Amino acid sequence: MSQQALPIITLPTTDGNNITSRVKHRGTKSPEEFQAEMARRLGNQPLTIPLFTQTHDEIIVDWTVQGWKVLPLAGGLLSYHCTSGGSAPLGQEPAKTFAGLGVDLRGHYTDAGSARAAAQFSAEKVGEQNRVTPVFLHVYDSATKLPNHYVAMQGLTTILGNRRPIFDPTNEHHRIRFQKPDGTWVVAASYPHIKGNTIVCLPPAGLTGEVIMELTLELNGALRTGLYPFPLS
Repeated sequence: MSQQALPIITLPTTDGNNITSRVKHRGTKSPEEFQAEMARRLGNQPLTIPLFTQTHDEIIVDWTVQGWKVLPLAGGLLSYHCTSGGSAPLGQEPAKTFAGLGVDLRGHYTDAGSARAAAQFSAEKVGEQNRVTPVFLHVYDSATKLPNHYVAMQGLTTILGNRRPIFDPTNEHHRIRFQKPDGTWVVAASYPHIKGNTIVCLPPAGLTGEVIMELTLELNGALRTGLYPFPLS
């Protein structure tokens, strides 16, 4: 395997209609390895803040795009890794290019990072703006076409009124979930059919009683969440 290439595996999407990709990470780079690489790249150059920050970012980009995870550095606040996706019809594979595989960088708080952020966090409302949210035209049991009805592990069809919604089940932020009568939330088991404005999901096993449905997806280039206004039962 090339030491520069991003290691990926290919697998079917959850609807079974396409092929996508997932990064098979090589392993992790420790803070000590990162500091040694910083020292190697900086060498005897006069150290400036722009040079330091540029070198720091370049190492993260170079290592993550080769399939390494970068562990929290000296401060222990953030970690980094790359993800991939892409899509191709069954029998084919996503183009092995940066864009074709949908390669993206992910940065995550560690526990210490979350604690630091929370300790100094405050929020201030500076205005209001109307925004696009999911528009629900129909929600029904796929088998019986009964509106506002679901059966666990059987198809539940949602038809939206939005233009060009994007629902990608390989994106961890795109999901349908249900609030149970006790107030807890559970996520759909899978999404066997997604096409245009139609999303079919399988409510998870064991789900019973009256529930509230929430949908999160991409609209106009941004992540949007909406609650279906009628309970499902």
